[in-house]
Amino acid sequence: MYKRLQCNINLLYTFNFLKGLKFFIPIFALYLQQELFTVFNVTLILAVQSVATLVFEIPSGAIADLFGRKKTLIASSIIAITALLFLSFGQSLIVFIIYAILIALAESLISGTDTAILFDSIKGIERYAKKNAIAQEEASLGKKEAPILLDEIKKLPKFKKVISISNSMWPIGASISSAIGGFLAAYSLKLPIIITIIPFILALLITFFLVEPKYVKEKHKSILTHIFKSTKIVIKKKQVLLLSLAGLLFYAFGEVAHQLKPIFFQFKDISVELFGIIFAVTFGLSFLGSFFSHNVSEKIGNKKTIILAAVISPFLMYGATLAPGIWAAVLIVSASLFWGLKWPVISHLLNLEVKSKNRATVISIGNLARKLGFAIFVPFFGYFVDLYDVNIAFKLAGVLSFIVVFLLLFLRDKD
Repeated sequence: MYKRLQCNINLLYTFNFLKGLKFFIPIFALYLQQELFTVFNVTLILAVQSVATLVFEIPSGAIADLFGRKKTLIASSIIAITALLFLSFGQSLIVFIIYAILIALAESLISGTDTAILFDSIKGIERYAKKNAIAQEEASLGKKEAPILLDEIKKLPKFKKVISISNSMWPIGASISSAIGGFLAAYSLKLPIIITIIPFILALLITFFLVEPKYVKEKHKSILTHIFKSTKIVIKKKQVLLLSLAGLLFYAFGEVAHQLKPIFFQFKDISVELFGIIFAVTFGLSFLGSFFSHNVSEKIGNKKTIILAAVISPFLMYGATLAPGIWAAVLIVSASLFWGLKWPVISHLLNLEVKSKNRATVISIGNLARKLGFAIFVPFFGYFVDLYDVNIAFKLAGVLSFIVVFLLLFLRDKD
């Protein structure tokens, strides 16, 4: 069981990498605009996806906690593949709405579930290690697996480091696929979507090899009861509430800007052929931020790491609106380093506050807050772009992003 739990970590690394291979990322907004004609219609689809995510987010976490996290990931992968098929059909608003709803359901089922598997796998590895360390003599005589020595316990995987690597896998895949997708889009904006189906099928196959780590489950099977209990945890625990609100604001301004980067780059007269490379660099920097998040937070502290990222990102976003051409892309892409830097630390602090039986649901509530921020702000952002221009809208997003810094001052720095 020990080796299978260790295998879970590598399998989820691979799973997240494959899910990052979305070759249509650099041209997604342009593809929607091509089919739906206006920026408002583009933001409408994004808003529908966000609202659907709001509906599915918390129940999907409860489903994972109550009925099994492996089964939840399998269901998510199947639904995601179906959603991509609808996206590739395109041509009408209703088809894109169906895609938005299905992909929202698929992403909601993953949300919190993969993190919960990672955390409980690591806890299972730790329990096994301590048990064997205490009974070394007995284990060495009668057990098939070699005992783990006491001095090796310190070498066991730590969640913050594992989640940093896991979070970095998606942007690595996204970086590679963005570079390739930009070239594929030169032939057809639909081709990158069709190619994306392949890694999503491989991700589905990966889920069958996962092992469900042991965790304390509720005796009841009521989704509503579980949601109610988990929501009470979020409301009563100040740290969890602050982290959830911070996530809402980060997504309200940062993620909206990210989703509409292609339109911003087009406004700055950057060639579409460069979009793939720009997005590849974007996700590459996000990967570096996630990968080194553990090391940075160990040196300066968890709270300071999050605040640092929250302060620098809006400066770069606002600066991009003042810069010409490719220099605008350089500045706004640089913010991705700090976007990746903060999320493993936020995940670490959140998981410290939550018991195993509520883990996936509470994480889903936090993710719900992020999507809520996106859903509220994206239609206004799209309307603002049509009314004025995307450059002014990005300036507004940069200024409003500073609100979250004040909120983060009330966080407790925990190890």
